[in-house]
Amino acid sequence: MSQKAASSPRPPAPLVQFNGDRPPAPDWFAKALAVPTETGTVSVENATICWKAWGTRGAPGLILVHGGVAHKDWWDSIAPFLADTRRVVALDLSGMGDSDHRDRYRMETYALEVLAAGEAGGAFEAGKPFVVGHSFGGFVSLATAMEHGERLAGIAVLDSPIRPSDEQRRSSPPSRGGMIYNSFEAALARFRLLPEQDCDNAFLLDHIARQSLKQIARPDGTPGWTWKFDPKLWDKLDYNRPPPADIVGALKTRIALFRGANSRLVTDEVWTFMRETFGPETTMVSIPQAEHHLILDQPIAVAAALEVLTGPGWG
Repeated sequence: MSQKAASSPRPPAPLVQFNGDRPPAPDWFAKALAVPTETGTVSVENATICWKAWGTRGAPGLILVHGGVAHKDWWDSIAPFLADTRRVVALDLSGMGDSDHRDRYRMETYALEVLAAGEAGGAFEAGKPFVVGHSFGGFVSLATAMEHGERLAGIAVLDSPIRPSDEQRRSSPPSRGGMIYNSFEAALARFRLLPEQDCDNAFLLDHIARQSLKQIARPDGTPGWTWKFDPKLWDKLDYNRPPPADIVGALKTRIALFRGANSRLVTDEVWTFMRETFGPETTMVSIPQAEHHLILDQPIAVAAALEVLTGPGWG
């Protein structure tokens, strides 16, 4: 009887080696964090949605939508580079970041949150804004463009795999969160990307992990630390992903597609299918030396591409 080969041990979480200390960061990141921001909230269907913004009100608008169980601070290494010429607004979708949790989550509601946060943050003051979404946020951006695309200048979808209907994921992503840790450092040491991948920019992993945690009281009153996102988010999400052809037919604005050139989700095969589905006139950008989390792997390259893409000449 043959034995199955032992599976490879899971690599340690990326921040364990730093023991709660901040990894060294380049000067450009410190300068990016020093760019002034404005913060605020807006109510959408009885939930408080949090947003932050860079740049001057009245400049052309750009709305940034984070991925699943992420938050608005994932854009802190990208948005400041666009703030000289744009009003950039990033939001926390409900159930994530500092926004309220809901009993149920729906893509139609997420689309309303994108518009409401953009309006409150000043992204519409110069006319129609662009919307940029990463991963799950890319699907939220698609839903926004399908329902409200006439209000947008265009959308960019970053490493959101659009596959043939019979190859689409049939189950929700694995549940995460819910654990209460004894200390901030213990929680920080457990941070991992989803899907997991290597990332050379440990300073960015540390930054987003620190913004992902909140202190709470246990039932016995003792303090602990846990993740901000709703641990039942995926179980409470109502989303029947439409067939790719229906997405294309329902879009009411322009679209650009991005991927990390080394993405394990938007593979060459998936990328080819997306090109065939959306047509040869669609702008498609592969970011070199980047995996699924391209906004962490190559933030400056992504910012530069978005600078060109969302300028007046696109389309």
